[in-house]
This record gives sequence, structure tokens and C-alpha cells, in this order.
Amino acid sequence: MPLLAAGTYKGIGWLFTIIIVYVGIPLLIWSLVVDRLAFLVIGIIRHFRESSGHQYYFEKPVGPPGFSRRIMRDFRVLLFVFVLSASIVPQITDVNPANVAIVSNAFVYVAIFILAVPSSVHVLFWVLEDSGLRCHNPKRVTVTAPGAWMSNWLASVGSLGAFLTFAVSLGGSLDRAISLTTTLIASLLPSCILAPTLFYRRVEPGILAKVRESKTAMAMARMFAPPSIPIMAPQYPPNPPPPTR
Repeated sequence: MPLLAAGTYKGIGWLFTIIIVYVGIPLLIWSLVVDRLAFLVIGIIRHFRESSGHQYYFEKPVGPPGFSRRIMRDFRVLLFVFVLSASIVPQITDVNPANVAIVSNAFVYVAIFILAVPSSVHVLFWVLEDSGLRCHNPKRVTVTAPGAWMSNWLASVGSLGAFLTFAVSLGGSLDRAISLTTTLIASLLPSCILAPTLFYRRVEPGILAKVRESKTAMAMARMFAPPSIPIMAPQYPPNPPPPTR
């Protein structure tokens, strides 16, 4: 909605350019890189299967992720983009209230680059999880999706410190920092939602099919079977004695 409102005010040409840059570039890079990264990870897992001590297998696919899971993924990507941009921008320009426009533009450009390239790692973990790839730890008796720990780390409160420090340094006060944060969120939130949504609908189904039908995945299916859960044999009460005549 903020993107459409700004496009209505500034013109269709501006809106078309923003959609191509903010959404098209990340989506194009994800479609070119993520499938190759997925095959690379699966190949590494197959190569180090004996030394890892874990068992990797593919569960039966259950369809695309639900709405709540997609929203949590979009929020984690937005958090990742904000935190990493807030750490990089002070290294390339002077952050102070005197050059808010320059720093804000630099922040947006860096954020788009981070959304397109480093965030491909997040998209890779989404693809591996949605493909049904699971890691079984026999010692801890746990089954997890590869890379789940990274999402938990990015959702930690401590990772917000870098962006809050950046916003206060640029705004000069807490009120201006809140206003600046709102403006940046309005600028980057559409791309952090539209790009993953288009990826789920247009690109991911084809990648999932190629991953599950690959020779490496079939070889893993022959080497590792899903962990079996012991089933107790049903116990029936003893038969009553036959009635006496």
C-alpha cells in the first residue's frame, strides 16, 4: 500500500522503476542462485554423511508454507536487512543528522543489495525446509530442518541493537529516530513481502521438484531412511475360560 500510494503521487514510471529495482532484482538473483546452492548443500551432506553423525532424509511434502509462517519469514528477512545495512552504512558514509537524505539513500541501496544477495541464504533454508529435508540427531533424538538455528538467532533481541544505534545517531533524538525508522520500513517492507511472495508462487515449486527428483536426493533416500518410531504391540486381555457344562 505505501508503494502504490507513492506511485500514484509520483507517477507510473517511478512506480515501475521501483518495482523492477526493489522486487525484480532480488527475485531474479534468487531464481538464479538458490537452486544451485540447494544442490551444493545436498551434495555436501551426502559427502560428509559418515563423519557428521546425523541422518538426513526427505519427508513427504505437505505443500507450501502457511500464511503465519510466511509472515514470520518476511519479518526475519526484514530484520536481517535492517541490521546488516545499519552495520555497513556507517562504514561507507558519515552518519549524523546533517546528511539525513544522503545516509537514507545509502541505507536503501545497501538494503536492496543485502535483500538480493546475502538474503539468498535465508531463501535457501526456506527451500530446504519446504522440500522436506530433515536432520535426525540419534543422540539427542531430535528432528530439525537444516539452518533453523540461524532464524532463531536473527530473531533475538540483541541483533536489534545495531539498527537502533544507527537510527538514533542519524536522527539525533529518539523522536526523529522513530520517524526515520517508520520511513525506512515503509520503503523496504513492500519489497520484503512482494519478493518472497512471488518467489513462493512462481519460482519455488520448480526448485522443489528439481531438488526432490535429483539423483543426489534419490541417493540420500537409499542411504538414509526416515527415523522409525517403535510401535508397541497391542495387548489384549486373556480369553475367558470356556464355560463348564
